[in-house]
Amino acid sequence: MKRILYIILWVIALTACQQFEQPESQGGECVLELDIARANSSSVSSRAVDEDLALTILDAHGEEYVYYPAGSIPNKIILEPGSFTVCAYTENQSSWHTANRGKGEPCYYASQQVLMEHDHRTRISMSVPMVNYAIGVDLPELFGNLFNSYYFTLKSGDREVVIREGEKAYFDISNGGFFYALSATNSDGVYHEHSPVWFFDVQGGKHYLLRYHFDSEAMSGNVEIEITDDMETDDTYVDL
Repeated sequence: MKRILYIILWVIALTACQQFEQPESQGGECVLELDIARANSSSVSSRAVDEDLALTILDAHGEEYVYYPAGSIPNKIILEPGSFTVCAYTENQSSWHTANRGKGEPCYYASQQVLMEHDHRTRISMSVPMVNYAIGVDLPELFGNLFNSYYFTLKSGDREVVIREGEKAYFDISNGGFFYALSATNSDGVYHEHSPVWFFDVQGGKHYLLRYHFDSEAMSGNVEIEITDDMETDDTYVDL
């Protein structure tokens, strides 16, 4: 009887060991190393990843595999073997145009495909560009002496924004361009208004500075448009 009992206990113990046995290691890990920053960024950081960017990694089916909010992206990420799409962006993708009291703010986005291989380290470097563009206005030095007030109006798509000198408004490149118009009331109380002018062929990541100057013969305003990379200086000039 004891022998039978020992056999039963031995079978139970063997079954339990088989049930909790861990699978064998499949080898090394798939490591994704990141070096990601905004294009033309003036911020200085010792980290390999820009603190203002968020990260989403999509699997081969376009489904979200992992997400890291801004400020929490690690320098290294462990993935499975396979194809992934790495998306780096600022988290204002749907709200940038309403920021700054409707004037907007810069919006950044980039994506890159990566193939992760078994027991292999893969490093990617991404320069994340600004996908919208900015507009500013620069008035002549004596403008304030001749005009008591002014309105500089910008319109693109269904958005219309009024800015002052020194301010910027941001717009979507999908609308193809923008209208601009300057209206002002001089020191005699006479109101002057220029018809809206259409500027097209805009590019993301650019800052369009509309520089007004007085004609040397008649005090009518002419416009020179300076186009620069945002947060950069002196690039291209376009005379209108």
